[in-house]
Amino acid sequence: MLRRRHAVPTSSKQKTDVSANDVQVLGAKHKDVREAALEEELLGVGENVIDALPDLEVTKKRRKRRKKTEEHPEVKKWHDSDDEQLPEYETNNPSWADRFDEEKSDDSDEEILRAHSQATLSASVSLPSSELAFKRVTDANKEEMSQDCLKCIEFHPKATVLMTGGNDQTVRLFAIDGSQNRKIHSIFMDRCPVYCCRFNRGGSEIVVGSKHKSFYIYDMEGSKGITFRPKLKGLEIKDTSRFVISPDGRFIAFYGEHGYIHLFSQNSKELVDSVKMNGLVAGVCFSKDGRHMYSFGSDGEVYVWDMTTRDCIHRFSDNGCINGVALAVSPDNNYLVCGSSSGIVSIYDRDSAMQTRQPEPLKLIKNLTTCCNGALFNPQSELLALRSKDMEKAVKLVHFPSLSVLPNFPEQFDPSLGSVMCMDFSPSSGYLALGNNKGRCLLYRLQHYSKY
Repeated sequence: MLRRRHAVPTSSKQKTDVSANDVQVLGAKHKDVREAALEEELLGVGENVIDALPDLEVTKKRRKRRKKTEEHPEVKKWHDSDDEQLPEYETNNPSWADRFDEEKSDDSDEEILRAHSQATLSASVSLPSSELAFKRVTDANKEEMSQDCLKCIEFHPKATVLMTGGNDQTVRLFAIDGSQNRKIHSIFMDRCPVYCCRFNRGGSEIVVGSKHKSFYIYDMEGSKGITFRPKLKGLEIKDTSRFVISPDGRFIAFYGEHGYIHLFSQNSKELVDSVKMNGLVAGVCFSKDGRHMYSFGSDGEVYVWDMTTRDCIHRFSDNGCINGVALAVSPDNNYLVCGSSSGIVSIYDRDSAMQTRQPEPLKLIKNLTTCCNGALFNPQSELLALRSKDMEKAVKLVHFPSLSVLPNFPEQFDPSLGSVMCMDFSPSSGYLALGNNKGRCLLYRLQHYSKY
C-alpha cells in the first residue's frame, strides 16, 4: 500500500534510490496491465505519489452515481394502502433501550428501539362488525424461530417490542415493524423451559416462570441481569408455570394448588398474601385499574376480590359451565368472559353479574368445538380473541358490542397457522400476534387501527 511521504531535503542520488525501491515493491505486488501503467506514471513523481494518482474509471463512475443520487433522490416505486393511514410513531424511548449488547450488533439496539417506539393508544371510529380488515405480515420471530412450541408471547407496554418464550429455554425480544422484525436480544435460561414470561407494568423487568417452584427476574435497566428467586417453600404450589401481573404494578399472582392464589409484590418479589377459593384455579385476571382481581374455578364459580383488603366481595356461577378453564375482563370493565372445557364461552355484563349469584349471560359463543384455552380482549375492548390448542386454526375473534363472531378470521386456507398456544394484541391494537406449536409467531396487521 502506497503512503504519502513528508517532503525532506535529499540529494539527487537519494531520490533516485528511493524511486527505484518503490518500483521494486510495486513490481513485486502488482502484475496486471493497469498496475504496470500506473507504475510508469509514478516513476518520476518522487515524494508526492498519492497526489499524482490518476482518477480510475471505477472512481469516476462512483462519483457520477453519487452526484446523480444527490440531484435526483430515489422515488418510492410502490405504494401500500396502509401508508396513508399510518402516521409516524410517537417517540417514547425506554431507558433500557440502550443497554442491549451494543457490541454484538452492527446497528445498536438503542437505534432500533428508538426507531420503533410508541406512547399512547390510538383513537379510532367504531370497529365494523361485518368483517375485519387485516393482512398477514412477516412472522414476528422470523429472524430466530423457537426450536420448540411457543408457550408465551407478549408485547412491551411502551415500546414496539415483542417477547417470546417456549420450551427451548430461551426468551427472545424482537423489534416489531411488520417488515423485518429484527431480533434485538435473547436470554437463555439454563435447564429452565419457559412456560410463562411477562413484562412488569413499566416494562423494565421480565418475570419468567417454569416447571420449578422458583421463578426468575430479568432486569432490563440495571446491571443485575437474571435474578434467581429461591423455591417457594411452605406454599401450596406445584410450579410457577402460570401467573398474571396486575396493571397497577402491585402484584404478581401465581396459580397455586387446592384453590390458592399467591400474591407477590412486584417491587420486593416477596410474598404479600394468599387467597383461597373452592375448586382448582383455572383462570385469574385483573381489572385495568388493579382494584379488583377475578378468579375462575374448575367448579364454574367466578370470584371477585378486593385487592385493598384481599377479601372476596362477590361470586357467581357461570351458566351451564362444566369445567372452567379461561377468564377475561374487558379493559373498560364492562364485560366478563368465561370459557369452559366444552368450548362454550359465556359473555356477561359485568355490572349485572355483580348483582346476583346466577346471572344470565349476554351471549353464548359456540364456535369453538374443543376446550377454550384462552380469552383475551384488545386494549379498546372492541375485540375478544378466543383460542383452543386442541385443534389447528381454532381461533376466533368476537366483535363488541354486537357480540358477533367475525367470519373472515382466520384465513382457513392458511396452512401455517397450526395450533395456537398463545396470543396477544399490541398496545394500540395495530397488530395481533399468534404463537403456535411449531415455534412460529404469526403476525397480523389489523388495518382498522392506525397506530401500533
